[in-house]
Amino acid sequence: MNTKPTIKIVNNRAALSNPNAHNELDLYILLTADSNSGLVATGLTVGTASKLSDFTAMEIQFDTIVSARLYIGYGPLASSPVPDGERYYGWIEFSKTATDTVVWINLSNVDMTGLPLTLQGTTDEGKSFSLGYKDAMTGTGGILKSLEATMVSGNTDAILACTSGQTKILAPNIKPDSYTSFEAYIEYLSKAEAKLSIHSDTPKSAPSQTFTGSFKNVFKASSKGTDVIISMTNSSGTVFSVEKQYFTSEIIYRCDGGKLSYGGVSYPQNRTPANDSGSTEDERTITNSTFRNILIGMNEGYFTDTGTNNSVNFPSLTPFANGYGNAYAQVLHETSNSYGFPYADSNLKVLITASPTETLTLGIQEDNVAADYDSDPPNSSKQPQFGDFQFGIGAGSSALGSITIGTWKYMADTGGAYGGFLPTLNEWTKMYFHGAGTDKYIWIKTDGTGQVEAGSCFNPAPTWVKGTLSWGGSMSWVAGASSPAKPT
Repeated sequence: MNTKPTIKIVNNRAALSNPNAHNELDLYILLTADSNSGLVATGLTVGTASKLSDFTAMEIQFDTIVSARLYIGYGPLASSPVPDGERYYGWIEFSKTATDTVVWINLSNVDMTGLPLTLQGTTDEGKSFSLGYKDAMTGTGGILKSLEATMVSGNTDAILACTSGQTKILAPNIKPDSYTSFEAYIEYLSKAEAKLSIHSDTPKSAPSQTFTGSFKNVFKASSKGTDVIISMTNSSGTVFSVEKQYFTSEIIYRCDGGKLSYGGVSYPQNRTPANDSGSTEDERTITNSTFRNILIGMNEGYFTDTGTNNSVNFPSLTPFANGYGNAYAQVLHETSNSYGFPYADSNLKVLITASPTETLTLGIQEDNVAADYDSDPPNSSKQPQFGDFQFGIGAGSSALGSITIGTWKYMADTGGAYGGFLPTLNEWTKMYFHGAGTDKYIWIKTDGTGQVEAGSCFNPAPTWVKGTLSWGGSMSWVAGASSPAKPT
């Protein structure tokens, strides 16, 4: 067990076979971070690339590190590598502040897909995880070919040949014109005036907001860029709106770059203390997260012309199922455990909370090898973000294992407690407890004050208290108890 978070690096790539390769084409390593403390990386200086062969420790330790990136690539990497540069590289992202009890870590292909890196380790729940690639980068059925197939015919600006001989693919947030426009999706939703129910995150000192409204039909002969294409209001009647000119394909791919209106005042779509110095953190949380959830709906293709388009339901939906969305992100989602667009961490569960005392292993993989992919990595719970009903099980109950209700998934926290919002269940629905064995479930409904049929499975039985289905602590399935029959 480590006293510091530790990242061990394992190089699985052979030396370059190119006889014209120079020393500058050897693998280099670069660590960047906004801040750090207790860093131990002998032979490595933050912000300066070094030859990997000179980094003999092949291990990085730290007490804290904020907004860190670890790059591996060919040739001396710049202090801030640019995706559309000539270097072939890949990177991981990680962070641990002084108050964090975990290391936040992920693979990223947000800006480009290049040199494949993989990650293995242990989550804060003590479960092994492995992040990698289901397909190899190169080859007829490789990821690069799959990404190339998502591009606009004849526009190959997003395909870059690197000085070391490899090819990398730039993402649509870097080269939006190389990829299919969102215009058809925007027009489809606009003409249908598709409904919207979008929820904000909860600010530190204010309640979350729910905005309901719709797309507006701005595809008319007289339409102008200043026409409002999205209009929603919260329970106080405050209007959140976006003009057509600020809801373009480029903005949707980049998840940034335009303006929105909130309460009749224009703000950047992603407000920061720098671009909106008069704003509070609570205000920024409300508008930024609401716009983020709209862009998740677009990039992951959840919005339809007839649905409620409720962002609460996003985690239970299958992304890209309707034939719309970000095709680049879809390929990365289906073939890797990495980010494919800027907000993939909010819904596609590619961000891992790792144990700070167990070693993390970063693998540098060959381009023609698929490695370390996990189709179901042990990420955080997959549950509704809001709702009228909740449930809670006290600490010491982790023997119940994962709890599922349909496609929703709830996991115990580090103390063995469970909790979260329940989905809308107007009919009797099974609530499974997978740690108790095969086909172990109770029945629940979220109507009225809530209903439950648990038979003799728990002692004491769960009860509804003010909209919360509650158990005590140290709960387990009663030995020999059978799942109850469906109530009539």
